[in-house]
Amino acid sequence: MLKGIGKSHGKTIIMGEHAVVYGYPAIAVPLVSIPVIVKIKQNPENILSSKYYVGKISQIPDTLSGVKYLIELLDEHLNKDKINYAISIDSNLPIERGLGSSAAIAAALTRAFFDLFDQSLETETLLEYVNKSETVTHGKASGLDALTVISNEPVLYSKDTIEHFNFSSDGFIVIGDSGVKGKTKETVADVHKMYQTDKATIGAYLEQLGTCTSTTKKSLINNKLRLLGQTFDQANATLTKLNLAIPKTDQLIAAAKNAGSLGGKITGGGRGGCIIALAKSLNNATMVQKALIKNGAEQTWIQPLSIYAEETDVD
Repeated sequence: MLKGIGKSHGKTIIMGEHAVVYGYPAIAVPLVSIPVIVKIKQNPENILSSKYYVGKISQIPDTLSGVKYLIELLDEHLNKDKINYAISIDSNLPIERGLGSSAAIAAALTRAFFDLFDQSLETETLLEYVNKSETVTHGKASGLDALTVISNEPVLYSKDTIEHFNFSSDGFIVIGDSGVKGKTKETVADVHKMYQTDKATIGAYLEQLGTCTSTTKKSLINNKLRLLGQTFDQANATLTKLNLAIPKTDQLIAAAKNAGSLGGKITGGGRGGCIIALAKSLNNATMVQKALIKNGAEQTWIQPLSIYAEETDVD
């Protein structure tokens, strides 16, 4: 019996969401502690099993249109003998929260298909499949999610630059899930409409976000946490002007600030999803996490900013 397995993980955008679609840089950090595992095995009929949907692959709902499209692409490319199979998706990533769930599933699914049919998979091919799935799921996809969910290092990304980098920082980020599904496809489209209507104003906002990304990179490399926190706040104010905030995410950011966070912002598409707050230490991060839970965060995660730098510095 043929079997295949593929793995991936989530991501969070530290800075530059939405602006990255317009050519400005963004920085994303892989969430390797939140894995996605896809397993495929031969089966009498084609079925999918996941927390989002269980049933025949042919009847996958529109909410998982990117997954269905990707399965069809991979099947057409790899399944020459037209075998039937069962796919299981095991993911701890909440869906539609800006943590890269759709890209992570697409990456793990692609790897599992190539493993099932014993085919080698180049990184470029993997990214092509993930981005095709992301385009169906979100509309115009920047490609940042695809890069980050297959990476073990932070990524600085723009249309002209892809840079994996490390840094040493004392800081932590605390991620708080608002419990409200984000609307990435909708918000990307709405920002585009706003930009087309008033390129001067909206273009200036997007440029501000691009500048925030440049400041963020310098702050990370130089371990300037207070400046980084201020930049988080500045970016969040700009994202709010783009109509991407909701009362629940505002509430969580305020709660984090009251608990000693150095700064906070929405992350991802907006109008729901998650917020990230910057903490100066693990103790501070724990206090912020408790405040987020007290104020209604559905899930929370703490991650060191420079977890990857420590691994690199060993050499």
